[in-house]
Amino acid sequence: MTAELKNIDEAWLDLDISDDNLFNPMDILKAGDDDYHLRLSYLISRPEYFSFLCKHILNVQILPSQAMMLHEMWHRKFPMLIASRGFGKSFMLSLYAIIRALILPGRKVVVVGAAFRQSKVLFEYMETIWYNAPILRDICSSNSGPRRDVDRCVMRINDSRITCLPLGDGQKIRGQRANDIISDEFASIPRDIFENVVAGFAAVSADPIDNVRRIAAKKKAEELGIQIEEDEGNADTDLVLKDNQIILSGTAYYDFNHFATYWKKWKQIIKSRGKPDRLREVFGGEDAPKDFDWTQYSIMRIPYELLPEGFMDASQVARSKATVHAGIYQMEFGACFTRDSQGFFKRSLIESCVISNDTTISDRNGKEIHFESMLMGNPKKKYIFGVDPASEVDNFSIVVLEVNPDHRRIVHCWTTNRSEHKDKVKKGYASETDYYSYCARKIRDLMRLFPCIHIAMDAQGGGIAVMESLHDKDKIKEGEFAIWPVIDEDKEKDTDDERGLHILEMCQFAKYDWLAGANHGLRKDFEDKVILFPFFDPVTLGLSVAEDGMKDRVFDTLENCVLDIEELKDELSMIQMTQTPSGRDKWDTPEVVVGAGKKSKMRKDRYSSLIMANMAARILSREPTKEDYSFYGGFASLEDDYKKSSDGDPYSGPNWFTDNMKDVY
Repeated sequence: MTAELKNIDEAWLDLDISDDNLFNPMDILKAGDDDYHLRLSYLISRPEYFSFLCKHILNVQILPSQAMMLHEMWHRKFPMLIASRGFGKSFMLSLYAIIRALILPGRKVVVVGAAFRQSKVLFEYMETIWYNAPILRDICSSNSGPRRDVDRCVMRINDSRITCLPLGDGQKIRGQRANDIISDEFASIPRDIFENVVAGFAAVSADPIDNVRRIAAKKKAEELGIQIEEDEGNADTDLVLKDNQIILSGTAYYDFNHFATYWKKWKQIIKSRGKPDRLREVFGGEDAPKDFDWTQYSIMRIPYELLPEGFMDASQVARSKATVHAGIYQMEFGACFTRDSQGFFKRSLIESCVISNDTTISDRNGKEIHFESMLMGNPKKKYIFGVDPASEVDNFSIVVLEVNPDHRRIVHCWTTNRSEHKDKVKKGYASETDYYSYCARKIRDLMRLFPCIHIAMDAQGGGIAVMESLHDKDKIKEGEFAIWPVIDEDKEKDTDDERGLHILEMCQFAKYDWLAGANHGLRKDFEDKVILFPFFDPVTLGLSVAEDGMKDRVFDTLENCVLDIEELKDELSMIQMTQTPSGRDKWDTPEVVVGAGKKSKMRKDRYSSLIMANMAARILSREPTKEDYSFYGGFASLEDDYKKSSDGDPYSGPNWFTDNMKDVY
């Protein structure tokens, strides 16, 4: 190969160095030497040659920057990795875990993630590496390889073990011990569980007896005035090999999250350079522990801009930059922690209304509130639906609020779109071929699960089509009743005399007073902790996935519901309040460029559903108590009442009308 072709072929390495300045470690090897395999093993095990190990043993080609990352993690006890989404953090951590287990005999590596599914992501990468690396399998014992259990996944590399665990509440894994801990998506790992349980994995020294003997001997020698020369080829490296390691990794998040707190602490330690006065600031004014070593801390921050050209799909990154809020883009791709969302609903305010281990919210009786996302409501409770019927390209969204005497709970969220609907029809999961009929059917199905007292739906977009489908006789199944707009005694409508459930409110987003009241009211309810988000942590997500699996849910799963509510939080964080040329306030997502001069808005379907449901709940809570009238709709709580119906099609309406119609119905 000519020099020119060689330069072209090696351009991807981005190494501006002459071959004359390179040292080839393979030159020290001679095939005929008796200790050839020992020399080769030594070279492979050196962190500076991990690229060689990855390529020839693990069958994985890595970039020079990735090799440097592996080298850095190897030499630090407390490395922190903050990288752009799409960089492949999980893959690199999986690769590192295998290298750690291969080179260090008897190593115990534990992987924990934001949920068991996150740990499984790393495990699946390990599986892929294992099955694609025949040399690795050849040099490992017969009992090596991946194993999956219900509550853990294990990768055995000779007498080393990599265990991927579900975090849960920490109780089931409290007795686990490890030499190395890899915490992926650290922002989502509850701080108390990490500190009290996970970090305790590494509390025992990797070689406790040897460490005790070495430290005792050193102290005794100092007492006797004897200087001991430690025979350690590379003291720093060997120390890391012997001691335990904790790796924190993930995508940057908001400044109020504990990940940002750890990042600030790490940065303080590194900037201190070990100077006592600066370390006192780190330790709250007290002296640092006697053996504290600032050099064991490291931060690797890798934004998208530092990745080699072609590593990620530039068009996809550009689309994200154009369609997400600047703050979110900086977190996701810039590896920057953001102080707070810049919208009308601050992210810190939203998070303060999330039931969690760190946030205690009590009802008016002083009882601590705890609830989670659900697929079925309580038959003794009342629920309000908020429905955004969407346009041609947006999502159809439903948010379900549980109404309690002193607060409201966001318990369920469901979204779909035309593409998803077509796919379900094609696979036989949906019988309704008309899109809006399918959406109306979902509303009815949810009414059987959540006793609904009110439905608030946007009158624009597909609202009219959904409304008509809700009282279309051809779409009503046995035991169901037509759903009609609410009866307003001050504003009569043609539908007031129709038989069925008059619980549908068509909301007018174009009306300024309503829109302003809905947005300001929602923010006030967040501030007063009147509206709450369900408990969410790795346990919630992990258990939801497990429950879906046990009940063979293919779609409309509990996992989807949990993640939709998380998306709802993100949409709320992006809402901005601006002013029209006439001086009126308006609430919308940021305007983004989506093509050649084309502009669009980010989606806000879940947000719209929430403000409608919450506004309806606020209005209903202020109304004077009315005399109840019976209605029948197939709710679990009303089955007995339904059986009392003679014709299965009773009329429900105001007393002034029903009292005069007793003889007829």
